[in-house]
Amino acid sequence: MEYKTAKNLKAEKSPTITTGITALDKCLRGGIRPGKVYELVGKPGTGKTQLCMKLCLNVQIPRYACGLASKALYFDTRKDFNPARLKELADDLAARLRCTSISAPTATQMLQNVYYVDCRNTAQLVAGLLNCHKYLEKEPNIKLIIVDSISFAIRMVNNVSDRTELLMEVHDGMRKLQLMHDLAFVITNNQGYRRRMSQFQLEAVLGRKHSQLINKRIWLTENECFVGKRAKTKRLICKLLKYTL
Repeated sequence: MEYKTAKNLKAEKSPTITTGITALDKCLRGGIRPGKVYELVGKPGTGKTQLCMKLCLNVQIPRYACGLASKALYFDTRKDFNPARLKELADDLAARLRCTSISAPTATQMLQNVYYVDCRNTAQLVAGLLNCHKYLEKEPNIKLIIVDSISFAIRMVNNVSDRTELLMEVHDGMRKLQLMHDLAFVITNNQGYRRRMSQFQLEAVLGRKHSQLINKRIWLTENECFVGKRAKTKRLICKLLKYTL
């Protein structure tokens, strides 16, 4: 057994997955970390899926560039995944990595390291997550799992009680996978109006119990990025340029 001091632990920087947004990476202490659940919240068209696709590529950044040199698994419930756009993003990242090393992965290699699962209904998403450990045993280098979108799948269930039970089952499955395989989850969520007192406020859907089970909630608008569990308490991290996402 090896004993370490707190100073040594602080000095040991574990690799992270960069988001490509400098201010957000700084807020997240380097980026997306294995062992945690991150949620992207925003209206349609704010760049949630685009950021998810970028993360699928950024998880492959080599270790010499402070990356994880790993792979990604993408659960798609909305049919928003765009292979052509992913190829464009891969070409851009590969070109930047080649400037630092001739052994950098090519765009084609990056695309081969993104595994895609089409989930047409809630049952397929739950079954996919619960049986995911079998696939991860064959592909142990998968360190990022995307669920885009968790709210779209869960809200297909009309009964609120059944919906909550199903959501808790999904969270339980994600936690087990994290403990067994040391990977990160990034899920996307939508917004909806909730009545508080006499006013309607725009909040992330799926409820408070769900929000307590995620580690970080990142809010995206067309030109801003926030971090915080609730809309009322979220704080601005940075302005987003049109080409950021």
